[in-house]
Amino acid sequence: MAFRSEGDARAWELERGGDPGAIVPVEVLGELSREWYAGRLDDAWRPYSARARQALLREAGLSGEFWELG
Repeated sequence: MAFRSEGDARAWELERGGDPGAIVPVEVLGELSREWYAGRLDDAWRPYSARARQALLREAGLSGEFWELG
């Protein structure tokens, strides 16, 4: 889900008793998606290894148990 701010996400959580999960700025998601999907339309593209995908998350500053691909 997208929220205008972290405060809005927390308010949603309190109102509904749910857990918004990770709260990530849209700028971080944009940069991650550029890297994650880079080259996908190229004929020579091959899927990233699990290690490479984990590195992309780490480089975007996304670490911790929630972001472990396991």
